[in-house]
Amino acid sequence: MKVVVAALPAFGHVYPLVPLALALERAGATVVFATGEELGRRLPFRTVVGAEKSWAFADAISELARRMEGTGVRSDRSLGRTLFVELCAPHVTDVMTAVLQRERPDLVVFEQTNVGAAIAAHRTGIRAVCQAIVGWGRQWSENYEAVAALVEAPSPDALAEALIDPHPPFLADLEATPPFPTVAMRPTPWSPEGHLPPWLLEPRRAPRVYVTMGTVFGNLELLRTMALEVAATGCEALVATGPGTRPGDLGDVPATVHVEQEVPQVQLLPHVDVVVHHGGTGTIIGALGQGLPQVVVPQGADQFWNADHITAEGAGRTIPPGAPPGSVGVAVAALAEDEAPERAAARRLGDVISQMPSPDSVAELLIDGAA
Repeated sequence: MKVVVAALPAFGHVYPLVPLALALERAGATVVFATGEELGRRLPFRTVVGAEKSWAFADAISELARRMEGTGVRSDRSLGRTLFVELCAPHVTDVMTAVLQRERPDLVVFEQTNVGAAIAAHRTGIRAVCQAIVGWGRQWSENYEAVAALVEAPSPDALAEALIDPHPPFLADLEATPPFPTVAMRPTPWSPEGHLPPWLLEPRRAPRVYVTMGTVFGNLELLRTMALEVAATGCEALVATGPGTRPGDLGDVPATVHVEQEVPQVQLLPHVDVVVHHGGTGTIIGALGQGLPQVVVPQGADQFWNADHITAEGAGRTIPPGAPPGSVGVAVAALAEDEAPERAAARRLGDVISQMPSPDSVAELLIDGAA
């Protein structure tokens, strides 16, 4: 069996698909991964270009920001349709159609935002399943209704046989019904092998805090502010600036603040005590897997939803836009305590995740055609 796995060229879109792709290989499938060239070089698969070479996901984000300028809108149900259907899909559809015509796979696995790949699979008549990378809210059903209309499909369920959903119940929108049959899958963090900063492997001198704003919502001023607030608590901080921001751009920081551009997050998390981040699903899940409490500083997309639910479950604290200066430091100081109740709540949610079906069991379903 041959499977093409397709993701928009962005870290948070590519990496969540890797565990299922690896499971498909273990089950005997031949996997080809379609995404951007740069990200493709990081993956343990044969890769092909899945979008126009001259186009980057950041281009779509910039155009969306330009259109939103001056509106003050942070979250709107129509923004996803604008970003993924209007701005991203045209740069993917023809390229992916050519990929599928050339590769002739038995199955396409596309991530939920990559509607251009869904259109390509529909065009070529190849079986397809969708993997969720953000929670399936009602706006996503509306997005797929728009896509179905574009390709003159009778209904959205003509675009995929199933939705592979790695969102645990406490992050799911229970009022939203996807147009596809849903198959639950345990979210499994993945990042390329890398080298940890040597100081992380030394005995702890103080609680350690990992600070990241992901790869799309990086904000230099906010990162610096959070790093300084963490340092003021007496904790050590590891700050990951992300692509496009050099560590030196953060300026002078205390000796207890260690700055890296990129880190192997999956390998890093067992060596820290608290995570301060933007609220991306991958970081939420990775931290819970290690029983780590979280300080969530949401900026957009599904991050406010994630932050609200993690806080409601007692596994972290949310610092909303406009919070008073020092709020991150206050939250970190509380969560760094060994007996912080958020730590026990994080372990409880990690146990919920561990009970979900594994990627290997889902891969077997896909290969058997039973999903």
